[in-house]
Amino acid sequence: MTAKDAISSQIEALNGEMTIGESIDRLCIAIERRGPLPVVDDSGRYLGMADASALGAPRGSQLGNLANGTRPMSASSPVSLLLERMAAGETVIPIVDDVSSEMYIGAADRESAMRMAASLFPQLDDYTELTVVCPSGEYSASAIAHAVEDADAHLLNLNVVAGTQPNSPTTVILRVNHSRGDSVARSLARYGYDTVEMAGTPGLLNADMIERVNSLLHYLEV
Repeated sequence: MTAKDAISSQIEALNGEMTIGESIDRLCIAIERRGPLPVVDDSGRYLGMADASALGAPRGSQLGNLANGTRPMSASSPVSLLLERMAAGETVIPIVDDVSSEMYIGAADRESAMRMAASLFPQLDDYTELTVVCPSGEYSASAIAHAVEDADAHLLNLNVVAGTQPNSPTTVILRVNHSRGDSVARSLARYGYDTVEMAGTPGLLNADMIERVNSLLHYLEV
């Protein structure tokens, strides 16, 4: 991901020809909520950031003359560099195009950066599929449901796939909303159902997910 992916839709740049008197309301609200605002000229070229220090200037002062020299980031910069700057204390970071390195395209704040970071961790379906068997005549859907509930899980689906013939063991495939299928299997065993197979690797953490979390914590210095 790049800095462009962290741009916030909530940050609007101010025109450098605006005066403090014309922009003071927007500037005060922005500084209180998230931080300084980007300042651009009529062509969209980035001029700098208007921060709290600008509020003390005469009301007729133009923002273009008051904007500080906060260094912008190019759109294709690695997002890790953006996170490093935020970890160092910057609250709003201006982002410019890659071609001219001058044209303003947006800005990122801590909220938009965290939303972007959250997209690195896709929501995983929390379920386990178990194949269980029991002696002929002892199958009970309600008993299986109770066993699953005893393991603090919920039964999502249940299918009898074998054992419909007399005197043949009954085989059932069930899906539960629990990532640790081993605890469900133990509960089923207490009800007389033997688990012969579990889909996936219940109880194990995704190694790629761990690496992503560690990288994010490193850049945020948590």
